[in-house]
Amino acid sequence: MVSRIAVDVGGTFTDLVFYDDESATTRVTKVPTTPANPENGALNAVSEALSQEEVGASEYFLHGTTVGLNSLLQRVGAKVGLLCTAGFRDILEIRRGDRDEMYNLFWAPNPPLVPRRLRMPILERVRADGVVHQPLQSEDVRAAHEVFVAENVDTIAIAFLNSFANPSHEIKAMNLLREAGFEGSISLSHQVSGEYREYERTTTTIIDAFVRPRMTRYLGELGSGLKNAGFKGNLLVTRSGGGSFTFGEASERPFETIMSGPVAGAEGTGELARLLSMGNFVAADVGGTSFDTSLIVDGRPRLLYEGSVVGLPVQTPWVDVRSIGAGGGSIAYVDAGGLLRVGPQSAGADPGPAAYGRGGVEPTVTDSAHVLGMLGDGQIAHGIALDRNLSSGSLKAIASNLGFSVEEAARGVLKIVTATMSNLMREITIEQGTDPRELWLLAFGGAGPMLGTLLAKELGTRGVVVPPHAGNFSASGLLGADLVQAAARTRIMRLSDDNLLMANDILDSMFEDLEVRQNAGGAISRSRHVGLDMRYAGQEHSLTVSIECDASGKITWDADEVRHEFTQDYERAFSVTMEEAIEIVSMRATVRSPLPKREREKVRAVSERKHGNVRTWSFESDDWREFQVLDRSAAGAGAVISGPAIILEQTSTTYLDGGHSALVHETGCLVITREESNA
Repeated sequence: MVSRIAVDVGGTFTDLVFYDDESATTRVTKVPTTPANPENGALNAVSEALSQEEVGASEYFLHGTTVGLNSLLQRVGAKVGLLCTAGFRDILEIRRGDRDEMYNLFWAPNPPLVPRRLRMPILERVRADGVVHQPLQSEDVRAAHEVFVAENVDTIAIAFLNSFANPSHEIKAMNLLREAGFEGSISLSHQVSGEYREYERTTTTIIDAFVRPRMTRYLGELGSGLKNAGFKGNLLVTRSGGGSFTFGEASERPFETIMSGPVAGAEGTGELARLLSMGNFVAADVGGTSFDTSLIVDGRPRLLYEGSVVGLPVQTPWVDVRSIGAGGGSIAYVDAGGLLRVGPQSAGADPGPAAYGRGGVEPTVTDSAHVLGMLGDGQIAHGIALDRNLSSGSLKAIASNLGFSVEEAARGVLKIVTATMSNLMREITIEQGTDPRELWLLAFGGAGPMLGTLLAKELGTRGVVVPPHAGNFSASGLLGADLVQAAARTRIMRLSDDNLLMANDILDSMFEDLEVRQNAGGAISRSRHVGLDMRYAGQEHSLTVSIECDASGKITWDADEVRHEFTQDYERAFSVTMEEAIEIVSMRATVRSPLPKREREKVRAVSERKHGNVRTWSFESDDWREFQVLDRSAAGAGAVISGPAIILEQTSTTYLDGGHSALVHETGCLVITREESNA
């Protein structure tokens, strides 16, 4: 019996999905998030949903967390000191030549995470080929330690020039700091990244040091709480680059968890897309605080090898998920110019939207939807009953300022937030050469199914798919998160058969290191994968190419076969090829261990609960209409639900506008399409 517990912590709710392998059934629950101590929300979800016997019998606890991300967004983390090569003290201000806001003449980057007084230059120099040019001056390290002690530094980041080629100076500096008595954590850039580009590698190392104490404490307290609850299995957390790794490794490599939470939804979308075989998808994850979207092509989300948070590069594998502050709790207001705006400020979990009756007074997306009847009887997750009078009251001020009725203001809020979300999805589709009219929109999160048909109309997608347990779908995505370890190492060399042999030697060493890190029990098999970052000689940027390798991770292709693969990928990406020589820039090694396969829950009609109709605004007919209200569990596989309808379930509410119908797929998904006469 391989039972699994998946917990995803969001800004408003903490979601749990429990999968029982013996019965092939799932159980879901939502509890309010506890922002001050998010581990409490996770433990509350476990205690509310599961018995002690079920917790003790579970083999895996899989977790998506935004603790590291929030630490960066709020700039609440450790006090970090930096050791850098002399002459590179100001690299954090110099950055790159680009601007985050190209046309904003007054744009300025955020202050560095490490102030200049805590960036200590160390006389040393390693050349790009790994040869030591200037030995490390031990006195500089000892002097830096005295400054760090006087400044009460919590953690230290060490990022020396070209340490990816020869890490001996970073290791020596760490040993000197330990000898001098420093007891805090130390992050070494060659262990964090192993790639070139000094600014990106330095920033990533600082981020690792900045979030490490908070992440270590959080995972430690969550692990202890689960142990006290009787859990004896494997503790796993999702990686920014997809897959999962152990709590222990996450504590050692916290920079890999920055996008842990949002990635779960993208991974789940990819898994469902492969199961449905309906084509490519764009994900629309609408939570209480944020909106996340990703593009799924051939059943996989796009994987990048560098991400960015609040303008800071993070040099690690990174699932391409785009996020903005827009969700059910996003606050609507009238700006100084008299225009209606929505977000990014959110009512969050406490006090929440005005309709919650917990003291919130500002109008939100949830309040607007409730005024328009889009949430049926207003009974939502965790037994919360929405109060329509409070929702209407919260909208009166902005309605008065705009000269609208309350209902008109509510419609405006829904249209604005939908347009904002659609614009973000256009960035990840149209701006990357993908026509959204060829995609299905997967709507999930607590508010995703409510907005699904509105978003599909804005984008013109083929239709909308609402997965089972849609409000907890990100947590469901955790259930299939393979154990993954990845590493990269820069060695710039021309593509040749001899250099491929050298690349294999480097890959051997990398896979040995990854096998040491791969220490979670329960993995049933392991596979090795190789990628090469390649470019034409003289170019600055590279393209990552998947390379054929054997079970040991050795490249089996010769130089001509690698050249052919790179040329094909390059032409697909840029529509041209060149006659220049080809260079290998970096090697990428990945070890993947799939979790035991799980069976899909069978869909059958189980509910006989009767609901009446509700007067609801139809965006399709631009008028008030009577919507039937029904339980999602009342329709078995093959059933067709015709709109207008409000479809209720435990974790979310689906708004099925007039002119649309929903087919219940054998997987339990609702496949929503527009009827031909309305297409």
